[in-house]
Order: sequence, then C-alpha cells, then structure tokens
Amino acid sequence: MIIGMIKKTLTVFAVLTLTLSACAPRASISSKPKPKGLEKIEHFVFIMQENRSFDHYFGTYPGADGLPKEVTLPGPKGVRIAPFHDSNDVNGGGPHGWNNSIADINGGKMNGFVRQSFRAKGKRQRGTMGALEPEMSTTGDRKNVMGWHDWREIPNYWNYARLYVLQDRMFESVASYSLPAHLYMLAAQSGGYVKRNKQPMPQSYKFPEITLLLMSGKISWKYYVTSGELPPNSTDGRTVGKRSDKLLNPKKYTLWNPLPAFPKVKKNPGQMHRLVDTSQFYKDAQSGDLPQVSWVIPSEPVSEHPLGGVREGMAYVTGLVNAIMNSPDWKSTAIFISWDDWGGFYDHVRPPKVDEFGYGIRVPGIVISPYAKQNFVDHNTYSFDSWLRIVEERYGIRSMTKRDARAADMRNAFDFSQKPRPPVTLSASRQGSPFPQPPQALK
Repeated sequence: MIIGMIKKTLTVFAVLTLTLSACAPRASISSKPKPKGLEKIEHFVFIMQENRSFDHYFGTYPGADGLPKEVTLPGPKGVRIAPFHDSNDVNGGGPHGWNNSIADINGGKMNGFVRQSFRAKGKRQRGTMGALEPEMSTTGDRKNVMGWHDWREIPNYWNYARLYVLQDRMFESVASYSLPAHLYMLAAQSGGYVKRNKQPMPQSYKFPEITLLLMSGKISWKYYVTSGELPPNSTDGRTVGKRSDKLLNPKKYTLWNPLPAFPKVKKNPGQMHRLVDTSQFYKDAQSGDLPQVSWVIPSEPVSEHPLGGVREGMAYVTGLVNAIMNSPDWKSTAIFISWDDWGGFYDHVRPPKVDEFGYGIRVPGIVISPYAKQNFVDHNTYSFDSWLRIVEERYGIRSMTKRDARAADMRNAFDFSQKPRPPVTLSASRQGSPFPQPPQALK
C-alpha cells in the first residue's frame, strides 16, 4: 500500500512538473559561442524616438547614402516637389500607417510621399499622443514631408554621427506605425497586427518577448517611460514637471509601451516593477546601477513626433546620453538611438523585403560607446531586430523568431581593440553644441 502511494505521489509530481514546464518560458540559453569582444559591453541602452526618416535628418551628411541630386516627387495638379532645407523646429510630417508606407514606397519608386500627404484627411493635434492617428494629415504646408534638417537644427545628432557611428541602412522592422514598431523592438514580431484602422488594436499578446527571456536568464532590465516635459530653459535635457499626458504611466499599455499588454508581464510583479519613470533612469545612471538592458521611451513633447520639436527632442536625448557618460557605467555601455518610423517624411532608399510585413522605410540609427568607431558611417543593413540580436548574442539568449535570428548584430559599429574612449558631453539645450566637435585622439 505504501509503495502504491509512493508511485501515485511520484506520478502526480511528474504531471505537475510537466505542467509547470509547459507554462514556463522555453529554455533561453543559446549553445552558440559569444562573439569575441562583446563581453566588454555590460549595459545596453536603447533610446527610441519618434517619426523621422533618414533623409529627413541625415540626407546631406557627408559619406552617407543621402538625398539624390535633382530628385523631385509628383504632387497635386502635376506639380513636382524637390527636397528643401526646413529650418523650422516643428514639422507636420505625413501619414504613416501601413497603407501609407506601401503607397510611399510605390513598388520601389519611393515617390508617393507628397501624394500621400495631400490625400490624407483630418489633422493631428499637438499633445494627444494617446490618440494619434497615423493616417491623418499634417498641419500647415503639406509639402513639408520633403523638408530636411542638418547641423543647423540638430547639431548634437550630427556631432554624435561625427564622433561615433551613423547607420545609413537602419530600417523600421515593419512597414507600419508606432505600435507594431515597438512590438518588433521587443519581440521581433507584432503577431500580424499592422493596420491601425483595418484591424482591431490588440489588447493582449501571447507571443514571447525579450524581457521574459532576460529574466529566465537572470539578466537585469528596465523599461523607462518618460512622463515629464522639457522645461523651456533646460540646460541638462532632463524631463521634469507635470505629466504631459495621463496615458504616460509606465505601467499602462500605450502605443509606445506595449509591455503591460503581455499577460506574463502584467501578472508578474517581478516584471511590472521594472516598468518605471525615466526620472529613475537619471538616478540609476548617477549611482552606477544601470540594468544590463534598458529601453528609454519619450513623452510626446520630447519625442520628435510631429508636432513635437526637433530641438526639444535633441536636448532630451542629449540629457540621457550625458547621464550615461557621467555615470560609473560609461566604460561598459553601448547606446543605440533610433526613430520608430519614418513619420511620412521622404526617404529615397527602397527597403529590402524580408517577409510580408517588412522592412519598413529607412530611419536614422546612431551608436555611441567608448568602444564605438569614430566618424564611421555603417552601410550594413539593420532593423530593430538587430537590437534584439546583439543582446541575445551578448547574453547567450536564443532568438524568438526568424527575424532576430537572421538579423545583423551591429558589431560593425565597435572596435574592441581600442582603449575605451573618454566621454564627450554636449550641451543638452535646444541650441545644442556647435558642429563639428573636434575628433578624439584614439589609442
């Protein structure tokens, strides 16, 4: 009888073990060797801004695949519009949903941007991040999608490109708007959701995302959500003051913060407590307590999302970078900066087609690190999947989809044989620091 009870107990234990194993995340440890030199990076910081194309910000940057000469795009009534320097701080942008992306690309002709801008209906309003409709039109001059900026409006971004690495083949992972882009940033997929007005916005996601795998491998992470706004006279770029939008609660599901819609995050206090306000980021950097992996998401006033100002966004990003550079963690950190979609602004490079959902239109990519190459334009092809890939390689985590498994890992941005470079802090003001900053002597 006792033997029978023991057998029964063991059987129940075995069934329970299998059940728990089925519910647990799949084994996350990869058997592949870690790339040499990458162990020097102990902190990955991914700063995601909003809605700017590569040509819009870096189309005239020396050495980059920038604006073609004498290009014009068809507009209304047979008028053709050429790219032009836009000195305005605030730009309207254009419609940037799934259908707009397809029309902008136009079979590879890359000539639909102006037409889409003029055909869009409705108008976006400033300060309504939670209700932004990507298919809406710009306000004001709809030709503004052909405008471009340079060192005169965004000197710090150009200085970062000169001092570190500019990626001129960074593509949005998906040919759509912000929410799918942020899902790809975290999970290398969006579960097939790409169309804001044609598909119901998902309220829950069942597929795996990277933070769960990081936790199973005991890798620390945080998702910083910015709730403040930049003071008018700020010189350090820190977002303080009132919350610009009640939706910007780090623990609430928004277009830029999909993590609370993943049940295994929402129902796990150990996960949810890692969704924090960006005010904590400055503290973590100062104390040398940056997690191994972190993402920093802006509030609408500093996001550069039309109708947000480019100078305000630049000042905010500079403040984040300066906080890291002044941190005890600087010597072991890599910072990656990008913009989640093209925002309707013109870009001339046809995106490679990798599957039915992407890539989307090209966006800027910047890499800053004490091990980053200097004044280097990286022509390799990347997407937000590449952010996942380099983390997976560094910490030996298995990929979640074919996308991140096949993505280039961005190691081309680094020279791990060089001595760690000292920081170069720039002015975190709307004016920024003069361009060009002097190059560093590398050892």
